[in-house]
Amino acid sequence: MTLLLIAFICGDVLQNMALANTARYFCVVGAAGMGIAMWSAGRQKQQGWLAAGLLLSLITDAVLLFAATSRWVPLAVGIFSTVHWCYLHRFVPRVSGWLTMITIMAWITGLIGVFAINTMWLILTAAGYAILLCADYWLTHRHELPNPRATWLARTGITAFVCCDLLVDLAAITGINAGLSWYFYWPALVLLTTSGWAD
Repeated sequence: MTLLLIAFICGDVLQNMALANTARYFCVVGAAGMGIAMWSAGRQKQQGWLAAGLLLSLITDAVLLFAATSRWVPLAVGIFSTVHWCYLHRFVPRVSGWLTMITIMAWITGLIGVFAINTMWLILTAAGYAILLCADYWLTHRHELPNPRATWLARTGITAFVCCDLLVDLAAITGINAGLSWYFYWPALVLLTTSGWAD
């Protein structure tokens, strides 16, 4: 992960997007691989939900980093809602029905947004995602995992995730480099994955 971070920083500084995006994506691949490995070794439910979220991130980040057109972004955002729905299950075994409905609606509006190509569908999908992200942050900080160290790592990871998404929003409003968000997304992935090993 450290070597990938160095490659990403070099690509970012040299404005080599191919290098930067490849390093970014292999970080997600590494996190998902570790997620599967720890779930295979421990077979604990909370590890399984973490691994599922990391696997879904492979799809969303591939779209966001490599898609030739932005038309797929609404669907990627909808799928990312499911990532947080999975993370929620680590702390709350029975996620409330309304959060599940919002997740399903985010998928539907995201899928419609791919074909309708209308900003309204992206806004609706992003609103659903924002609700799931806030719920994930709130419930992660209100509940605990069996291991206190895992709890701390997961809470720090989801906090970094929120900072990442706030930077993405800021980039959309002000025009700053959205790639800066990866300086928070990277530690978020590392911390969340490490929290699985600590379980």
